[in-house]
Amino acid sequence: MSPKKIAGIVLIIVGAYLCFLGNQRRNSLVGSVANASTNVANKVDGKERVTDATWYFVGGGVLVVVGLSSLLRRRAS
Repeated sequence: MSPKKIAGIVLIIVGAYLCFLGNQRRNSLVGSVANASTNVANKVDGKERVTDATWYFVGGGVLVVVGLSSLLRRRAS
């Protein structure tokens, strides 16, 4: 197996793990408090804020997409 394919698989695994951590964070007590306080702060001053769980989902999704694209990309002859 080529190093490029191994790197793609590792990126997919790490991305899935980050999504798992984001889900755990969102469903925890700390995540619920962070979500509630973010919603209140957004309504008070109108700025858009995101929780840590959202960043885990975004980062994990990006890593999965990059890993999949490196696995599915064909080598140019």
